[in-house]
Amino acid sequence: MINKKHVFKIFTPTRIIVLGFASIILVGAFLLSLPISHNDGAWFSFIDALFTSTSAVCVTGLVVVDTATQFNAFGQVVILLLIQIGGLGVMTATTLLFMMMRRRINLKSRVVMQEALSEDKLQGVVRSIRKILFMTFIIELVGALILMCSFIPRYGSYGIWVSIFMSISAFCNAGFDILGILEGGQYVSLIPFVGDWFVCLPIMALIIMGGIGFMVMNDVGTSVLKKKRLSINSKIVLITTGILIVLGWIVFLASEWNGALLRGLSPGAKVLAGLFQSVTPRTAGFNSIDQLQLIPISFMMTILLMFIGASPASTGGGVKTTTLAVLIVSGVRTLQGQQDVNIHRSKISTMHIRRAMTLTLIAISLIFINSFLIMAFESGNAIVTLETVIFEVTSAFSTVGLSTGITSSLSIGSKLVLCLTMFIGRVGILTIGFSFIKNKHEFNRKIEYTDAKIMIG
Repeated sequence: MINKKHVFKIFTPTRIIVLGFASIILVGAFLLSLPISHNDGAWFSFIDALFTSTSAVCVTGLVVVDTATQFNAFGQVVILLLIQIGGLGVMTATTLLFMMMRRRINLKSRVVMQEALSEDKLQGVVRSIRKILFMTFIIELVGALILMCSFIPRYGSYGIWVSIFMSISAFCNAGFDILGILEGGQYVSLIPFVGDWFVCLPIMALIIMGGIGFMVMNDVGTSVLKKKRLSINSKIVLITTGILIVLGWIVFLASEWNGALLRGLSPGAKVLAGLFQSVTPRTAGFNSIDQLQLIPISFMMTILLMFIGASPASTGGGVKTTTLAVLIVSGVRTLQGQQDVNIHRSKISTMHIRRAMTLTLIAISLIFINSFLIMAFESGNAIVTLETVIFEVTSAFSTVGLSTGITSSLSIGSKLVLCLTMFIGRVGILTIGFSFIKNKHEFNRKIEYTDAKIMIG
Protein backbone atom coordinates (compact mmCIF):
# COMPACT_ATOMS: atom_id res chain seq x y z
CA MET A 1 0.00 0.00 0.00
CA ILE A 2 1.32 3.43 -0.98
CA ASN A 3 1.92 5.80 1.89
CA LYS A 4 0.46 9.15 0.80
CA LYS A 5 2.54 11.10 3.33
CA HIS A 6 5.71 9.49 2.01
CA VAL A 7 4.73 10.32 -1.59
CA PHE A 8 4.03 13.93 -0.61
CA LYS A 9 7.48 14.18 0.99
CA ILE A 10 9.09 12.85 -2.20
CA PHE A 11 7.06 14.98 -4.61
CA THR A 12 7.41 18.30 -2.85
CA PRO A 13 5.92 21.45 -4.45
CA THR A 14 9.30 22.56 -5.81
CA ARG A 15 9.99 19.12 -7.27
CA ILE A 16 6.58 19.05 -8.94
CA ILE A 17 7.33 22.41 -10.58
CA VAL A 18 10.71 21.16 -11.84
CA LEU A 19 9.26 17.89 -13.14
CA GLY A 20 6.31 19.71 -14.69
CA PHE A 21 8.56 21.97 -16.78
CA ALA A 22 10.75 19.01 -17.77
CA SER A 23 7.73 16.94 -18.85
CA ILE A 24 6.27 19.71 -21.01
CA ILE A 25 9.67 20.20 -22.67
CA LEU A 26 9.96 16.50 -23.56
CA VAL A 27 6.41 16.36 -24.95
CA GLY A 28 7.10 19.50 -27.00
CA ALA A 29 10.38 18.05 -28.31
CA PHE A 30 8.58 14.90 -29.48
CA LEU A 31 5.88 16.90 -31.31
CA LEU A 32 8.42 19.24 -32.93
CA SER A 33 10.51 16.32 -34.17
CA LEU A 34 7.58 14.85 -36.13
CA PRO A 35 7.38 15.37 -39.94
CA ILE A 36 3.91 16.89 -39.48
CA SER A 37 5.52 19.93 -37.82
CA HIS A 38 7.81 20.88 -40.71
CA ASN A 39 7.55 22.52 -44.09
CA ASP A 40 9.71 19.87 -45.76
CA GLY A 41 7.70 16.98 -44.23
CA ALA A 42 10.85 15.28 -42.91
CA TRP A 43 11.84 14.11 -39.44
CA PHE A 44 13.62 16.78 -37.44
CA SER A 45 16.76 16.23 -35.36
CA PHE A 46 15.62 15.39 -31.81
CA ILE A 47 18.43 17.48 -30.30
CA ASP A 48 17.29 20.52 -32.31
CA ALA A 49 13.66 19.74 -31.43
CA LEU A 50 14.64 19.50 -27.75
CA PHE A 51 16.50 22.81 -27.98
CA THR A 52 13.52 24.52 -29.65
CA SER A 53 11.06 23.08 -27.13
CA THR A 54 13.27 24.10 -24.19
CA SER A 55 13.64 27.59 -25.61
CA ALA A 56 9.86 27.89 -26.05
CA VAL A 57 8.82 26.49 -22.65
CA CYS A 58 11.55 28.52 -20.94
CA VAL A 59 10.35 31.56 -22.95
CA THR A 60 13.87 32.27 -24.15
CA GLY A 61 13.86 32.67 -27.93
CA LEU A 62 17.25 31.19 -28.81
CA VAL A 63 16.79 29.13 -31.98
CA VAL A 64 18.85 26.73 -34.04
CA VAL A 65 16.59 27.11 -37.09
CA ASP A 66 14.41 29.96 -38.35
CA THR A 67 10.91 29.36 -36.95
CA ALA A 68 8.97 30.52 -40.02
CA THR A 69 11.23 28.79 -42.56
CA GLN A 70 11.44 25.41 -40.78
CA PHE A 71 8.06 24.97 -39.06
CA ASN A 72 4.66 24.84 -40.76
CA ALA A 73 1.34 25.96 -39.25
CA PHE A 74 1.09 22.91 -36.95
CA GLY A 75 4.68 23.35 -35.73
CA GLN A 76 4.13 27.04 -35.10
CA VAL A 77 0.97 26.32 -33.10
CA VAL A 78 2.89 23.79 -30.98
CA ILE A 79 5.63 26.37 -30.34
CA LEU A 80 3.06 29.01 -29.44
CA LEU A 81 1.32 26.66 -26.98
CA LEU A 82 4.68 25.83 -25.39
CA ILE A 83 5.41 29.56 -25.08
CA GLN A 84 2.02 30.21 -23.48
CA ILE A 85 2.45 27.35 -20.99
CA GLY A 86 5.99 28.46 -20.19
CA GLY A 87 4.94 32.08 -19.76
CA LEU A 88 2.00 31.29 -17.50
CA GLY A 89 3.89 28.62 -15.60
CA VAL A 90 3.07 24.93 -15.57
CA MET A 91 0.79 25.11 -12.53
CA THR A 92 -1.14 28.11 -13.85
CA ALA A 93 -1.67 26.31 -17.16
CA THR A 94 -2.73 23.18 -15.27
CA THR A 95 -5.24 25.23 -13.29
CA LEU A 96 -6.70 26.53 -16.55
CA LEU A 97 -7.09 22.94 -17.76
CA PHE A 98 -8.82 21.93 -14.50
CA MET A 99 -11.16 24.91 -14.77
CA MET A 100 -12.06 23.98 -18.36
CA MET A 101 -12.73 20.39 -17.27
CA ARG A 102 -14.67 21.63 -14.21
CA ARG A 103 -12.46 19.60 -11.92
CA ARG A 104 -11.88 20.48 -8.28
CA ILE A 105 -8.41 21.74 -7.35
CA ASN A 106 -7.17 19.78 -4.34
CA LEU A 107 -5.05 20.97 -1.43
CA LYS A 108 -1.76 19.60 -2.79
CA SER A 109 -2.27 21.45 -6.09
CA ARG A 110 -2.96 24.65 -4.16
CA VAL A 111 0.29 24.24 -2.21
CA VAL A 112 2.22 23.83 -5.47
CA MET A 113 0.51 26.92 -6.89
CA GLN A 114 1.46 28.86 -3.77
CA GLU A 115 5.11 27.88 -4.30
CA ALA A 116 4.98 28.73 -8.01
CA LEU A 117 3.57 32.20 -7.32
CA SER A 118 5.87 32.82 -4.32
CA GLU A 119 2.77 33.60 -2.24
CA ASP A 120 3.00 33.79 1.55
CA LYS A 121 -0.55 32.53 2.13
CA LEU A 122 -2.42 29.55 0.75
CA GLN A 123 -5.75 31.34 1.02
CA GLY A 124 -6.82 32.98 -2.23
CA VAL A 125 -4.16 31.32 -4.41
CA VAL A 126 -6.77 29.97 -6.87
CA ARG A 127 -8.32 33.42 -7.09
CA SER A 128 -4.86 34.82 -7.91
CA ILE A 129 -4.44 32.21 -10.67
CA ARG A 130 -7.77 33.24 -12.19
CA LYS A 131 -6.71 36.88 -12.17
CA ILE A 132 -3.44 35.93 -13.87
CA LEU A 133 -5.27 34.02 -16.60
CA PHE A 134 -7.74 36.87 -17.15
CA MET A 135 -5.01 39.53 -17.29
CA THR A 136 -2.88 37.42 -19.63
CA PHE A 137 -5.56 36.76 -22.21
CA ILE A 138 -6.90 40.33 -22.15
CA ILE A 139 -3.43 41.87 -22.56
CA GLU A 140 -2.47 39.43 -25.31
CA LEU A 141 -5.76 40.04 -27.12
CA VAL A 142 -5.39 43.83 -27.00
CA GLY A 143 -1.76 43.53 -28.10
CA ALA A 144 -2.75 41.34 -31.06
CA LEU A 145 -5.49 43.75 -32.13
CA ILE A 146 -3.07 46.70 -32.07
CA LEU A 147 -0.43 44.78 -34.04
CA MET A 148 -3.06 43.80 -36.63
CA CYS A 149 -3.30 47.46 -37.61
CA SER A 150 0.29 47.19 -38.88
CA PHE A 151 0.58 43.56 -39.95
CA ILE A 152 -2.71 43.07 -41.85
CA PRO A 153 -2.02 45.94 -44.31
CA ARG A 154 1.50 44.53 -44.76
CA TYR A 155 0.79 40.77 -44.94
CA GLY A 156 -2.93 40.55 -45.69
CA SER A 157 -5.07 38.02 -43.81
CA TYR A 158 -1.92 36.16 -42.71
CA GLY A 159 -1.16 39.24 -40.63
CA ILE A 160 -3.86 38.08 -38.16
CA TRP A 161 -1.82 34.97 -37.27
CA VAL A 162 1.40 36.99 -37.20
CA SER A 163 -0.18 39.47 -34.78
CA ILE A 164 -1.47 36.75 -32.44
CA PHE A 165 1.87 34.92 -32.47
CA MET A 166 3.91 38.07 -31.88
CA SER A 167 1.60 39.34 -29.11
CA ILE A 168 1.81 36.11 -27.11
CA SER A 169 5.54 35.79 -27.75
CA ALA A 170 6.14 39.39 -26.62
CA PHE A 171 4.01 39.26 -23.46
CA CYS A 172 5.58 35.94 -22.47
CA ASN A 173 9.00 37.50 -23.15
CA ALA A 174 9.77 34.59 -25.50
CA GLY A 175 11.30 36.38 -28.49
CA PHE A 176 10.12 33.86 -31.10
CA ASP A 177 8.94 35.38 -34.39
CA ILE A 178 7.58 34.09 -37.71
CA LEU A 179 8.74 36.96 -39.91
CA GLY A 180 11.59 35.12 -41.68
CA ILE A 181 9.75 34.07 -44.85
CA LEU A 182 7.65 37.24 -44.94
CA GLU A 183 10.68 39.54 -44.92
CA GLY A 184 12.78 37.52 -47.34
CA GLY A 185 15.39 36.18 -44.93
CA GLN A 186 16.07 34.15 -41.81
CA TYR A 187 16.43 35.27 -38.18
CA VAL A 188 15.27 38.79 -39.11
CA SER A 189 13.25 39.38 -35.92
CA LEU A 190 12.14 43.05 -35.87
CA ILE A 191 15.09 44.49 -37.82
CA PRO A 192 12.76 45.48 -40.74
CA PHE A 193 10.72 47.51 -38.21
CA VAL A 194 13.60 49.32 -36.49
CA GLY A 195 11.97 52.73 -37.03
CA ASP A 196 8.31 51.66 -36.92
CA TRP A 197 6.73 53.08 -33.78
CA PHE A 198 3.41 51.29 -34.42
CA VAL A 199 5.13 47.90 -34.20
CA CYS A 200 7.93 48.49 -31.70
CA LEU A 201 5.90 50.42 -29.10
CA PRO A 202 3.19 47.72 -28.68
CA ILE A 203 5.89 45.03 -28.53
CA MET A 204 7.79 47.00 -25.87
CA ALA A 205 4.61 47.56 -23.85
CA LEU A 206 3.86 43.82 -23.91
CA ILE A 207 7.45 43.01 -22.91
CA ILE A 208 7.40 45.41 -19.96
CA MET A 209 4.01 44.24 -18.68
CA GLY A 210 5.05 40.60 -18.92
CA GLY A 211 8.38 41.41 -17.26
CA ILE A 212 7.14 43.27 -14.18
CA GLY A 213 5.14 40.26 -13.03
CA PHE A 214 1.52 39.30 -12.56
CA MET A 215 1.37 40.25 -8.88
CA VAL A 216 2.70 43.74 -9.60
CA MET A 217 0.18 44.29 -12.41
CA ASN A 218 -2.61 43.17 -10.11
CA ASP A 219 -1.32 45.44 -7.35
CA VAL A 220 -1.16 48.42 -9.73
CA GLY A 221 -4.72 47.72 -10.92
CA THR A 222 -5.99 47.46 -7.35
CA SER A 223 -4.15 50.65 -6.41
CA VAL A 224 -5.76 52.58 -9.27
CA LEU A 225 -9.29 51.22 -8.88
CA LYS A 226 -9.49 51.10 -5.08
CA LYS A 227 -6.96 53.84 -4.34
CA LYS A 228 -4.78 51.60 -2.18
CA ARG A 229 -1.07 52.00 -1.63
CA LEU A 230 1.29 49.89 -3.65
CA SER A 231 3.13 47.15 -1.80
CA ILE A 232 6.85 47.49 -1.10
CA ASN A 233 7.56 44.76 -3.64
CA SER A 234 5.63 46.58 -6.38
CA LYS A 235 7.37 49.88 -5.64
CA ILE A 236 10.81 48.24 -5.84
CA VAL A 237 9.93 46.47 -9.09
CA LEU A 238 8.51 49.57 -10.81
CA ILE A 239 11.27 51.93 -9.67
CA THR A 240 14.08 49.51 -10.53
CA THR A 241 12.53 48.66 -13.90
CA GLY A 242 12.14 52.33 -14.79
CA ILE A 243 15.70 53.18 -13.79
CA LEU A 244 17.15 50.28 -15.79
CA ILE A 245 15.17 51.15 -18.92
CA VAL A 246 16.15 54.84 -18.81
CA LEU A 247 19.79 54.05 -17.96
CA GLY A 248 20.08 51.52 -20.79
CA TRP A 249 18.38 53.93 -23.20
CA ILE A 250 20.85 56.71 -22.40
CA VAL A 251 23.88 54.40 -22.69
CA PHE A 252 22.78 52.94 -26.04
CA LEU A 253 21.98 56.33 -27.57
CA ALA A 254 25.17 57.94 -26.30
CA SER A 255 27.39 55.12 -27.54
CA GLU A 256 25.69 54.24 -30.84
CA TRP A 257 24.23 57.58 -32.05
CA ASN A 258 26.98 58.35 -34.55
CA GLY A 259 28.13 54.75 -35.00
CA ALA A 260 27.79 52.46 -37.99
CA LEU A 261 24.92 50.51 -36.42
CA LEU A 262 22.42 53.40 -36.50
CA ARG A 263 23.89 55.19 -39.52
CA GLY A 264 21.24 56.08 -42.06
CA LEU A 265 18.39 56.16 -39.56
CA SER A 266 16.43 59.30 -38.79
CA PRO A 267 16.78 60.85 -35.31
CA GLY A 268 13.36 59.48 -34.37
CA ALA A 269 14.30 55.99 -35.53
CA LYS A 270 17.56 56.19 -33.55
CA VAL A 271 15.65 57.17 -30.40
CA LEU A 272 13.26 54.25 -30.92
CA ALA A 273 16.09 51.79 -31.63
CA GLY A 274 17.90 52.84 -28.45
CA LEU A 275 14.75 52.48 -26.36
CA PHE A 276 13.96 49.07 -27.85
CA GLN A 277 17.53 47.88 -27.24
CA SER A 278 17.15 48.92 -23.59
CA VAL A 279 13.82 47.08 -23.16
CA THR A 280 14.48 43.85 -25.06
CA PRO A 281 17.43 42.56 -22.95
CA ARG A 282 14.98 42.41 -20.03
CA THR A 283 14.40 38.78 -21.17
CA ALA A 284 12.40 39.59 -24.33
CA GLY A 285 14.67 38.38 -27.13
CA PHE A 286 13.37 40.45 -30.04
CA ASN A 287 15.97 42.61 -31.72
CA SER A 288 15.56 45.57 -34.03
CA ILE A 289 19.33 45.87 -34.60
CA ASP A 290 22.13 43.37 -35.19
CA GLN A 291 23.59 42.43 -31.78
CA LEU A 292 26.93 41.44 -33.28
CA GLN A 293 27.48 45.03 -34.49
CA LEU A 294 27.17 46.59 -31.05
CA ILE A 295 30.28 48.45 -29.91
CA PRO A 296 31.90 47.13 -26.66
CA ILE A 297 30.10 49.57 -24.34
CA SER A 298 26.67 48.69 -25.73
CA PHE A 299 27.60 45.01 -25.82
CA MET A 300 28.53 45.03 -22.12
CA MET A 301 25.42 47.02 -21.21
CA THR A 302 23.26 44.46 -22.99
CA ILE A 303 24.90 41.61 -21.06
CA LEU A 304 24.36 43.48 -17.77
CA LEU A 305 20.67 44.11 -18.52
CA MET A 306 20.23 40.47 -19.55
CA PHE A 307 21.84 39.27 -16.34
CA ILE A 308 19.49 41.39 -14.19
CA GLY A 309 16.47 40.32 -16.22
CA ALA A 310 12.83 40.79 -15.28
CA SER A 311 10.96 40.67 -11.97
CA PRO A 312 9.72 37.84 -9.71
CA ALA A 313 6.51 35.96 -10.64
CA SER A 314 6.80 37.25 -14.20
CA THR A 315 7.30 35.66 -17.61
CA GLY A 316 11.00 36.59 -17.61
CA GLY A 317 14.24 35.27 -16.13
CA GLY A 318 17.49 36.70 -14.79
CA VAL A 319 18.47 37.33 -11.18
CA LYS A 320 15.50 39.74 -11.04
CA THR A 321 15.09 43.44 -10.30
CA THR A 322 14.26 42.91 -6.63
CA THR A 323 17.50 40.97 -6.13
CA LEU A 324 19.47 43.90 -7.56
CA ALA A 325 17.62 46.38 -5.35
CA VAL A 326 18.16 44.32 -2.19
CA LEU A 327 21.88 43.93 -2.92
CA ILE A 328 22.36 47.66 -3.62
CA VAL A 329 20.44 48.79 -0.54
CA SER A 330 22.21 46.21 1.61
CA GLY A 331 25.59 47.35 0.30
CA VAL A 332 24.81 51.02 0.95
CA ARG A 333 23.59 50.30 4.48
CA THR A 334 26.73 48.22 5.17
CA LEU A 335 28.97 51.10 4.04
CA GLN A 336 26.98 53.42 6.28
CA GLY A 337 27.71 51.12 9.21
CA GLN A 338 24.06 50.28 9.82
CA GLN A 339 23.05 46.88 11.12
CA ASP A 340 19.49 46.80 9.78
CA VAL A 341 18.65 47.12 6.10
CA ASN A 342 15.56 49.31 5.73
CA ILE A 343 13.73 50.40 2.61
CA HIS A 344 10.51 52.45 2.39
CA ARG A 345 10.12 52.27 6.19
CA SER A 346 10.27 48.47 6.06
CA LYS A 347 13.04 46.13 7.14
CA ILE A 348 14.53 43.63 4.71
CA SER A 349 15.02 40.36 6.54
CA THR A 350 18.39 38.64 6.75
CA MET A 351 16.90 35.67 4.90
CA HIS A 352 15.99 37.86 1.91
CA ILE A 353 19.49 39.32 1.80
CA ARG A 354 21.06 35.86 2.00
CA ARG A 355 18.80 34.59 -0.79
CA ALA A 356 19.72 37.54 -3.00
CA MET A 357 23.43 36.99 -2.41
CA THR A 358 23.16 33.23 -2.94
CA LEU A 359 21.14 33.64 -6.14
CA THR A 360 23.59 36.14 -7.61
CA LEU A 361 26.65 34.10 -6.68
CA ILE A 362 25.23 30.88 -8.17
CA ALA A 363 24.10 32.74 -11.30
CA ILE A 364 27.58 34.16 -11.92
CA SER A 365 29.15 30.75 -11.25
CA LEU A 366 26.69 29.02 -13.58
CA ILE A 367 27.39 31.45 -16.42
CA PHE A 368 31.14 31.08 -15.92
CA ILE A 369 31.08 27.25 -15.79
CA ASN A 370 28.74 26.85 -18.75
CA SER A 371 30.75 29.35 -20.81
CA PHE A 372 33.86 27.31 -19.99
CA LEU A 373 32.12 24.11 -21.12
CA ILE A 374 30.96 25.60 -24.42
CA MET A 375 34.41 27.02 -25.14
CA ALA A 376 35.79 23.51 -24.57
CA PHE A 377 33.18 21.93 -26.88
CA GLU A 378 33.74 24.59 -29.57
CA SER A 379 37.54 24.70 -29.51
CA GLY A 380 37.64 24.11 -33.27
CA ASN A 381 34.78 26.44 -34.19
CA ALA A 382 36.25 29.55 -35.79
CA ILE A 383 33.15 31.78 -35.37
CA VAL A 384 32.86 31.15 -31.62
CA THR A 385 34.69 33.62 -29.37
CA LEU A 386 34.71 34.19 -25.63
CA GLU A 387 32.59 37.34 -26.00
CA THR A 388 29.89 35.63 -28.07
CA VAL A 389 29.78 32.62 -25.75
CA ILE A 390 29.34 34.76 -22.61
CA PHE A 391 26.62 36.72 -24.44
CA GLU A 392 24.87 33.50 -25.49
CA VAL A 393 25.07 31.82 -22.08
CA THR A 394 23.85 34.94 -20.27
CA SER A 395 21.01 35.19 -22.76
CA ALA A 396 20.11 31.54 -22.10
CA PHE A 397 20.28 31.83 -18.30
CA SER A 398 18.16 34.98 -18.22
CA THR A 399 15.78 33.47 -20.82
CA VAL A 400 16.35 36.48 -23.07
CA GLY A 401 16.92 34.99 -26.51
CA LEU A 402 19.17 37.68 -27.95
CA SER A 403 21.95 36.08 -29.97
CA THR A 404 25.13 36.96 -31.81
CA GLY A 405 24.26 34.30 -34.40
CA ILE A 406 26.37 31.38 -33.18
CA THR A 407 23.55 29.17 -31.82
CA SER A 408 22.82 27.25 -35.01
CA SER A 409 26.50 26.39 -35.52
CA LEU A 410 27.08 24.93 -32.04
CA SER A 411 27.81 21.25 -31.41
CA ILE A 412 25.42 18.86 -29.66
CA GLY A 413 27.28 19.23 -26.36
CA SER A 414 27.02 23.02 -26.45
CA LYS A 415 23.31 22.88 -27.33
CA LEU A 416 22.66 20.60 -24.35
CA VAL A 417 24.57 22.99 -22.09
CA LEU A 418 22.39 25.86 -23.29
CA CYS A 419 19.24 23.73 -22.80
CA LEU A 420 20.22 23.11 -19.19
CA THR A 421 21.04 26.80 -18.73
CA MET A 422 17.64 27.87 -20.09
CA PHE A 423 15.87 25.33 -17.88
CA ILE A 424 17.63 26.50 -14.72
CA GLY A 425 17.03 30.14 -15.66
CA ARG A 426 13.28 29.68 -16.19
CA VAL A 427 12.47 27.33 -13.31
CA GLY A 428 14.70 29.30 -10.97
CA ILE A 429 17.95 28.58 -9.17
CA LEU A 430 16.34 28.64 -5.72
CA THR A 431 13.40 26.46 -6.82
CA ILE A 432 15.74 23.82 -8.22
CA GLY A 433 17.99 24.09 -5.18
CA PHE A 434 15.09 23.64 -2.76
CA SER A 435 13.86 20.62 -4.75
CA PHE A 436 17.13 18.74 -4.22
CA ILE A 437 18.42 19.95 -0.85
CA LYS A 438 16.61 18.71 2.24
CA ASN A 439 16.01 21.08 5.12
CA LYS A 440 17.54 20.19 8.47
CA HIS A 441 15.35 19.25 11.39
CA GLU A 442 13.61 22.07 13.14
CA PHE A 443 15.62 21.69 16.37
CA ASN A 444 18.86 22.30 14.45
CA ARG A 445 17.55 25.68 13.33
CA LYS A 446 17.22 26.81 16.94
CA ILE A 447 20.90 26.30 17.70
CA GLU A 448 22.73 29.62 17.79
CA TYR A 449 26.54 29.66 17.57
CA THR A 450 29.05 32.33 18.54
CA ASP A 451 30.15 34.87 15.92
CA ALA A 452 32.99 33.75 13.66
CA LYS A 453 35.98 36.13 13.54
CA ILE A 454 36.44 36.55 9.77
CA MET A 455 38.13 39.47 8.03
CA ILE A 456 36.11 40.76 5.07
CA GLY A 457 37.56 43.13 2.46
